[in-house]
Amino acid sequence: MKHYEAIVIGAGPAGYEAALNIANKGLKTLLIEKTKENIGGTCLNEGCIPAKQYLEASSHISNLSFLKELGVELELKDFDIKQLQQKTKELKDEIRSGVLWLLEQAKVDILYGSGKFIDEKTIEVNGETISFDKVLIATGSKTKELEHIPFDGDKIISSKDIFTLEELPKSITILGSGAIGCEAASFFKGCGSDVTLISKGDRILSKEDEDISKALQRSFKRKGINILLNTNIKSIKKNPNNIEITLDGQADRQIICDKLLICTGRVPNCNHLNIEKANIEKDTKGYIKVNSSFETSKSHIYAVGDCIDTPAFAHTAGMEAKIAAINISKDQTLTNTHLTPSTIFTQPNIASCGIKQKDLKEDEDIQIKKAYFKANSKAKIMGDDLGFVKIFVDKDDKILSASMIGIGVTEMIDQFVLAIEKNITYKEFKNIIRAHPTLSEIISYL
Repeated sequence: MKHYEAIVIGAGPAGYEAALNIANKGLKTLLIEKTKENIGGTCLNEGCIPAKQYLEASSHISNLSFLKELGVELELKDFDIKQLQQKTKELKDEIRSGVLWLLEQAKVDILYGSGKFIDEKTIEVNGETISFDKVLIATGSKTKELEHIPFDGDKIISSKDIFTLEELPKSITILGSGAIGCEAASFFKGCGSDVTLISKGDRILSKEDEDISKALQRSFKRKGINILLNTNIKSIKKNPNNIEITLDGQADRQIICDKLLICTGRVPNCNHLNIEKANIEKDTKGYIKVNSSFETSKSHIYAVGDCIDTPAFAHTAGMEAKIAAINISKDQTLTNTHLTPSTIFTQPNIASCGIKQKDLKEDEDIQIKKAYFKANSKAKIMGDDLGFVKIFVDKDDKILSASMIGIGVTEMIDQFVLAIEKNITYKEFKNIIRAHPTLSEIISYL
């Protein structure tokens, strides 16, 4: 029987980061992933990377009218989604090759197949039994499928099916107005599709600051995206050439469209691991239970990333993996004390960090500072001065949070993460000299 000091199950941003860090600290390490093509996980293969590549394409299409104002006459004659698919595949292959090279340099062994626990000290992969001292679970999450509206990969699709579409739909209805649904709405509308976005709640992006979600809603409506609030799908009928959707709620009517995209969340991807045989506990939502050091109910078994109930971002998963790797290799109990930024790559971009307004105490002495991109020279130069930055400052002049919507804000949010983590005061942060003309000058206007 083979034996490893550490095994990592799952090779997404959390898994490969953990394997690299553990191996570089001298432990004999095995990384298990289903196939070579799955290296990089959801983020690389069907999430962050392809989604942002697609959004980058649509942003250039949306920018054609601004270029015309600058004297550049360009006309969109056609949009070949198959060419975009090929470009995205090449990008994914290039990034995956880089990850594999890093793993090879760190001398991480890779085994392709599905791992299942036999007991607390052994795992089975492809019929082979392997023992371990410690193991880290990083199996991520998968798209949530609705029982009454199952995916068919044709007319009813998930977010991952976007990247295999053979042609751009003339019309698409999106159920779910979180980050994934709103990014999809930006992409399809930017490329010329008729888009209807359905929200079960009274606003889109309900987890973001209310001013931010309302600003995005106004922007979407100006672009012609049909937004239906307090609405759900009652029933569907699939026809040869379209799909009929009967709505229930505030918008009690029918929609006929080419595609229905379901973006109602993700669920932890750990049911195939037989974790009960290792006596690992899950919570009521199916996430693996961990303590603050990412130990499960068994102290030698760890879990990080989207299979635990923490913010579902690749950058969060990567940081958790680094911390867990130190704990595994050095028998420490470090915790994640870092602030997590949220980034949404809609058009316009959205970013935030820190406490939300709804979580503030009513009697708390808080100042709200706000600055608009309409006063920012670089935003005007770039042809997009929509949006604003909003922060909360407490009575001790400490910045509690930042919420931003506008061009380039996903690149600016790190400044606020640093300020909040390092307890830089509002006055100190605002008075830093920032280059002119830049988007980050907006901070000086707060």
